[in-house]
Amino acid sequence: MEHERLAQRVGRRLRAARFAAGLTVREAARLAGLPGHTQLVRYENGTAQPPLERLALLATVYGTTPAALLAAHDDAVALIAVIERADEALLHRLLSALG
Repeated sequence: MEHERLAQRVGRRLRAARFAAGLTVREAARLAGLPGHTQLVRYENGTAQPPLERLALLATVYGTTPAALLAAHDDAVALIAVIERADEALLHRLLSALG
């Protein structure tokens, strides 16, 4: 995975997030406001990269965050999603625990 292209990594994560959300590619495309499902398939295959606004929308549809989809390491995806959704009090507790 270390040499995996960013588009491929994001595409793989988009597909996994869509599966986890229990959506078909057509349902996800509709919820994301895409005119059809073909572009979403291209994102998932890593042949096209979604613009940041679209990546953010897909992350919302899938219940994750753009930062989690872009993480450098697969093991960090869930952690990044939790941190991104944390309120200020939790963030301060996490920072204290790390520091």
